[in-house]
Amino acid sequence: MQDAINTINTTKESDPSTRTATRPSELRAPSAPGVPAVASLPKTLALCLRESRPSVQIVFLLRFTVAFLMSARISGAGLTAFAPAACAWGTATSYVYLVNGVHDAPEDRMNNNGRPISSGELPLARARLVSWVLAASALTVAAVSGGWVLPALVAAQLICGYAYSAPHLALKRRTSTAVLDILFLGGLTFAAGWLSGGAAGELLPVLAFGGAMTLWMGAVGALVKDLSDVRGDTAAGRRTALVRWGERRARTVCAITPVMVGLAYTATAVVAAPRLLPSALPLLAGALVTARLVRVTSSDEPRSRSRLPYRAFMVTQYGACLAQLGAELVALRVAG
Repeated sequence: MQDAINTINTTKESDPSTRTATRPSELRAPSAPGVPAVASLPKTLALCLRESRPSVQIVFLLRFTVAFLMSARISGAGLTAFAPAACAWGTATSYVYLVNGVHDAPEDRMNNNGRPISSGELPLARARLVSWVLAASALTVAAVSGGWVLPALVAAQLICGYAYSAPHLALKRRTSTAVLDILFLGGLTFAAGWLSGGAAGELLPVLAFGGAMTLWMGAVGALVKDLSDVRGDTAAGRRTALVRWGERRARTVCAITPVMVGLAYTATAVVAAPRLLPSALPLLAGALVTARLVRVTSSDEPRSRSRLPYRAFMVTQYGACLAQLGAELVALRVAG
């Protein structure tokens, strides 16, 4: 902790333009003492996988797959269409979160999140190199899959991910731009899945499911993830909702938004798209739990407790996506 604080203070003193707020690009994450250097490519890749947050990667794949199946049940698209598209999209998403870890290292150390880069297990240079290999690989796989739509969507996903984290853009520094960027990342995922599946069938279900889960990601997740990170975000000069509004006001908003998303989606499913009820009910239940946890936790508490709202957010989207995936697989089997 002291090393990170000293690094921030040194940066401020060396550049008068940053005396009021330290930019993430000017922070450097000190190496964790006593941590051995990464010695092998397999270990480097394993650490990069950890840094890219496998639990998040799985959620993105679930979103992509559900959107694909909603289209494929009509178009008849199969594994040969799904596999390369999903591979390209998963690789692009891995880039997004790995490059985020590269640029978030200083505040991640202060927030004590224990990821490989911030803990010193994974050198920044190696993580940065792997991230660019991932970006190139995603574009290559998308290009050889045929057509121009998937490569264009992959490129847009990579750009959004870079813009979120890159120091000279750093959309993450303000809640408004962070939410907008995250909404694009979610929306692009559903668009890529549906288009890869043949863009066939009813549009309303994929729009409703994709819209709800994208809002859950952008209007809920983008806010609750910051509730436990106020110390590092403040030191890094981020202007998140929690930093700007204060904890009480920010938590009020964070408690209202999940319930609003859950109620709106459930109402849409009941009135216009009953096939979405398998995911609507878990989303509404999870929204109520998330809202409750937002109200009973505090950023001053140990991380294991202050992260409870974010964990509820993650479990909820897992539940909703898995429930809808199961429903789509059953429908596909019946149709086949």
